[in-house]
Amino acid sequence: MARIIVTLIFGGFGVFMFFYGLRQLLLQRRLLRNAAPVSAVITHSAVFSSRSADTDRRPLRDNSTTTHRPDVRFRYEIGGRTYESDLMYPNSIVVTYASRESAAEALAPYPPGATVRALVDPGVPDKAFLVAQAGAGPKVFMVVGAIIPPLVWWLGQWI
Repeated sequence: MARIIVTLIFGGFGVFMFFYGLRQLLLQRRLLRNAAPVSAVITHSAVFSSRSADTDRRPLRDNSTTTHRPDVRFRYEIGGRTYESDLMYPNSIVVTYASRESAAEALAPYPPGATVRALVDPGVPDKAFLVAQAGAGPKVFMVVGAIIPPLVWWLGQWI
């Protein structure tokens, strides 16, 4: 019985990951296929750093990690309406970097106040993005999501 419950909980999470990745992959393909250039003004550009919790409680040990992500917002106009977006790439799965310098380098072309070229699908005007590059994030979510349910079921035999 415990095996079924664990499989339903964690397997459900895997199914969610798979379908979220699939949705992002389809959105990414659509946005890239229908991308039209539009003038945008950068309203915010900064590196956001996040540190994971230290789970090693031994003295002088620390297994936490710090990741850095470019955080950018821009404003643009389509059809007389003003929109804002925070997408660097054509999907909402965020790209992070191991060093602050790498994240800052990715943001270098987008200083606050700069007028830049953004890309937008006129059918989805609130999803403009800055870099026309397909990311691997959606596919990773799909693969991990597909692996989790059978893996949990297999590991559940030892519960």
